[in-house]
Amino acid sequence: MGPRRMPRLVVLSAALVASHGFATLWQKPFLRRSSRHGHARRASHEDEGPLPEEVPQFALNAKARAKRRKLLARNSKATQLLIGDAIGDAFGAIIEMQDAYWIRSSVNFDSWPKNPMRRTQWDTNQACGMYTDDCEMTVGLMNGLVEHGLDLREDDMLQAWQAEWDLARERPRPNPPGAERSGHGSIKVYFRGFRNIEEIRRSQACKEDPGNAPPMRALPLAFIDDPDTREKLCIRNANSTHPHPRALAASFIMAEGARFMMMEDGKKSQVIKECLSRLRKSSVSNAATEEHLERLDELEDYHSFGHRFAEMSPDVLELLCGPQPCPPAAGLSCGEDGKSRMNGLWSDAMRTSSLVLYLLKHHRGPLDILRAAVDVGGDVDSAAALCLGVVGGSSGLKLGKKGGLPWFLVEELEGVEYLAARARKFEAWIEKQQE
Repeated sequence: MGPRRMPRLVVLSAALVASHGFATLWQKPFLRRSSRHGHARRASHEDEGPLPEEVPQFALNAKARAKRRKLLARNSKATQLLIGDAIGDAFGAIIEMQDAYWIRSSVNFDSWPKNPMRRTQWDTNQACGMYTDDCEMTVGLMNGLVEHGLDLREDDMLQAWQAEWDLARERPRPNPPGAERSGHGSIKVYFRGFRNIEEIRRSQACKEDPGNAPPMRALPLAFIDDPDTREKLCIRNANSTHPHPRALAASFIMAEGARFMMMEDGKKSQVIKECLSRLRKSSVSNAATEEHLERLDELEDYHSFGHRFAEMSPDVLELLCGPQPCPPAAGLSCGEDGKSRMNGLWSDAMRTSSLVLYLLKHHRGPLDILRAAVDVGGDVDSAAALCLGVVGGSSGLKLGKKGGLPWFLVEELEGVEYLAARARKFEAWIEKQQE
């Protein structure tokens, strides 16, 4: 995901949300709109807000947070994937496009991070625990599959993503009334009606390194059993917005890597080799991606680079993320005082998907891979979302356990009930395909 835009604002004290953006804010009565992605809204009294299963929102009291623990006792792959994706997205979003060296010295994992470069105006529409476009578009792709089935086309995908974008405007406080979900690159100008989709596609097709939206939203495609259908949908996922050879390859290897680990119980040590083999046999084979994967497969285990990558050399960071400091991020203010350049991952498709596969190959659990994805720097929300999505869908998030994620990341996360409800719909659809 790319750098943030300035969100639409309302007058709201930033002090209320600076440390715990969801817990102390009030809920406001809300007029419900009709669903645009297949789940009907129940009627309610005029003083009630939207149901948490229908509109993403926070758990505002101890009872609601405790209920989330019971909800996640149901350990299905799709649910764990979506919750993991949302946690990685929300945690990383706070420090997205920060410098890797600052992150390693300043970010801990026993609370939401704090970013000195974060504008105070963002404390409402980017309250701690809010997920962004990474998780939103992943949910949208699931919804599209449920509604349209395996014949899901590019235009259907766009409509499903637009529906999730529109739904975000219905979120109760602390989200400003009617405000868009944070994030999104070039696609937001299409959602707003300022450019047509062909303009967006042309702008991505002419880049050397297209944006990372195709791999960032590809995880639901891992559940498609037939390899030809899965490849076809990976192509449509990329072509819907990013018709570029590297984007097609990235969409494909992200879905295949997730399938290998989640559905086929493949050995994580073989995930890059397996994705490379499948890519070479596919219709989206891409020489640049294959060469990059080969180099990452030869790279030593990231744990050899020391605690918080203290011993990672600049050339290794460059291999993982591209030229450093990151050239496209030259205008960003980073570090503690804004005077540092950004070292880390830019939001490009090939490097995002390949980095995630490298981290999956060597991870030692959910907390370990969250730390690694964040310590790379740059577009850490996309990397962390994909990593925790796949780990959640394969070995589980291990909430509250040694090496697992702490419970506050679920209790203080936006939309757990909504994400679990969408995962159940998706799982039911998957089961029907397998009959």
